[in-house]
Amino acid sequence: MDFNIIKTQEDINYLMEKFFYFHDSCIKELKYYSGGYVAENRAMFPFNSARNVSIIFQSQKGGLPAIEMQFEQTHRLNLEPRSDEFDCIIYESSLVKIDEVFYWSEWSNFKLDDINKINRTWISAEKIKWRQLNNAMGEKELYISELKD
Repeated sequence: MDFNIIKTQEDINYLMEKFFYFHDSCIKELKYYSGGYVAENRAMFPFNSARNVSIIFQSQKGGLPAIEMQFEQTHRLNLEPRSDEFDCIIYESSLVKIDEVFYWSEWSNFKLDDINKINRTWISAEKIKWRQLNNAMGEKELYISELKD
């Protein structure tokens, strides 16, 4: 399935409405790709040239059961997973664009000031795209490593 690129407020509104504002959803999986690497000859490319974060969300509500969001040229990922004593349900969320940077947070009415006050999950990036995922429900891991034991 093709990705939907978010550029405008209308794009943001469309995603938020389509995914029911992330109400009764959860972060299923998360993957980070820096762009930096060490080649087989041990030469290093020491730059975070990509800084891409991919997140799979699953939902009980709305028209889409699962989506993948890709955050490109990520500025910051603040991951605050709750312990297994508490649920991981997202009840509200925000997706806003402030000074050419997108911010997604697991609380509503996001303000830039919040990032210094609220200890919850949020991410900021220069670009965002998303797509509906089919056959992505359940417990099975979707971002599968190619490493072999």
